[in-house]
This record gives sequence, structure tokens and C-alpha cells, in this order.
Amino acid sequence: MDTPDPASFARDAISERAAAFFERQRFGEWTETDQAELDAWFAQSILHEVAFLRLEGSIALAEDLVALRPFEPAAGGDGRFAWRRFAVPLVAAASLALAVMLEKPILNYLVQAPDRTYSTDVGGRTLLTFADHSQIELDTDTAARFRITGEERTVWLEKGAAWFHISHNAANPFTVIVGKHRVTDLGTEFLVRRGAEGMEVALLNGRATLSTEGAQTATLTPGDDAIVTPASTSVARKTPQQLADALAWRRGMLVFRNAKLSDVVREFNRYNTTKLVIADPGIADDKITADIKTDDYESFLRLSAAALSLRADRKGNVILISREQRGETKKSRARQAR
Repeated sequence: MDTPDPASFARDAISERAAAFFERQRFGEWTETDQAELDAWFAQSILHEVAFLRLEGSIALAEDLVALRPFEPAAGGDGRFAWRRFAVPLVAAASLALAVMLEKPILNYLVQAPDRTYSTDVGGRTLLTFADHSQIELDTDTAARFRITGEERTVWLEKGAAWFHISHNAANPFTVIVGKHRVTDLGTEFLVRRGAEGMEVALLNGRATLSTEGAQTATLTPGDDAIVTPASTSVARKTPQQLADALAWRRGMLVFRNAKLSDVVREFNRYNTTKLVIADPGIADDKITADIKTDDYESFLRLSAAALSLRADRKGNVILISREQRGETKKSRARQAR
């Protein structure tokens, strides 16, 4: 006996729910509560909205066909019964024609998502959940293009960073493409970050294959952190704590452990429109340890003033950080940091 395909059940359930909403909207008494329920269902997964729009498009096609040959409403009625009686077979015929032309089952077609782009603003993040229970969370200032269908699961990370928790499907592997590099999941939880000239992949659970532009392929296991540049690919090991620190942004935090000041400033600038600038190159390699909210650069300035004897000078949306001048008091240093 063949084992039922859970993905098929998911697609069927989505299509049935979309049809129920459409039936109620077109033929029932549609209320603000109904609209709120539909909007909430759309928010759960992009496949929900796609299924509804596909169905709506098929109905529009049927209405166009009906318009070519008008008919009279049923006697004593308002026309709704007659519309449904004749339009539904036309919808089925139109859908069947589409299925034949596309050489794929109509349910797959109805829930097949076109490419969608999601992005976050500076300081923002968003969590996306898909019908197969996979989840993707986009970090600050991140943009990604998605093609999630019954036959393909591909994400192009255009910029920024994203966390992936992927339900494995050997028949439909999940692939993340960054430039000319790609990560393919083998039942995986991982972090991908795109830089100006390369990418970083940190694997938390499961396995993943990493393929680079130079045709190099590596299988990553939990704890592996791969750095890909135009010149090389390196894989190092990270502790569970280090991996947790790298994902602190998912709870609105930045965690630094004996980190260079230049790296700390770079991270804060990713999350804030107010930019920190190291005005004194001599302090770039100073080290600091801190757990601070992504938008709380004020606390960072106070900490760096106290721990590293630094000062902060504000110029509009730019804050210049430098070594405090000899003879400055703690009181004046604190005033500069405020």
C-alpha cells in the first residue's frame, strides 16, 4: 500500500479552505469579521493567499466565458443559482484545460506560488511560516526572493541574513542561493548571512551541503561555520553558545564576547539609522563584552565610555567615537555619552 503524501494533503486542505472562503465571499453575507479571518489566514502562509488568488482567477476566466453566451436567471430567482449551475462546470473545464496545458495536476497549479520578495527595514525582522511547517526569519535590512511550490523550494538571499528551519523533503529539496553559491538542506536548521564579497553559513541542526562558485562541495554538520569568499572556503567549529549568540537577534539582542570595537560598531549600524563611526583608528581593535538590545546603542556608548575610556560626539544622525582626551573627568565623559 502506498504511503499517503502529507504534502498532497496539505495542498488539498489549502485548496478546500480557499474555496470555502471564496464561496462565502461571493455568495454569502461577507462581513468585516469574515475579511479579518481571511486576512489572518493569508498571514499564516503565502501559499494560502496564492491558492485563493488562483481560484479567483479561474472564476474570472469562467465569468468571461459566460459573458460570451448570456443566459436568463432561473424563474423567480435572483440569478445566483443559475450562475453557479452553469459557471461551475465552466470553471472545471477551464481548470482542466490549464492542467493539460501545464502538464501538472490542477491542485498543484492552484497552490503554486509565483516568485515573491520579502524584505525588512533597518531594525526590523519578520518570521515566515510555510505549509510544510518550514520557517524562515529575516533579520534587519534583509531581502529575499522565494519560489515555494509543490515542485520547488528555492530562496535567493539578495542581502542581509536569515534563519532557516526546514522540513526535509527528499523529493523536493530546499535550496538557498547566495550569488553563485548554494546551500541545500538535508533536514536542517541553519543561519545564512550575505556579506559584500561572500557569505557565512552556520549549521545548528541536521546536515546541509554547501556548493561554491569554484565547484567545491562540503557537507556541514551541527556546529560548522562556513565562510565563503571569492578566494577561499573555510569551515570552523563553533560551540552551542557561540551559535546561540549568533542568533541573539531573533530575540532582539546583540551579544559580544571580547569582540573588536570595529565589529561591534558594524553590527549596531546594521540595526539602527543612527550610525556609529570610529573617529580614532587607534581604538578599532579595542575589545568589549556586552549583551545589549539591537536598538540600544545608548547603553553601548555608556558602557564603552566606562570600560574603554571612550567619548561620543554627536553630529545629527552620526555619532563619532574616539579616545577621551587626557584630563576629562568621569562626569564629562558620561555627559558626552548621553
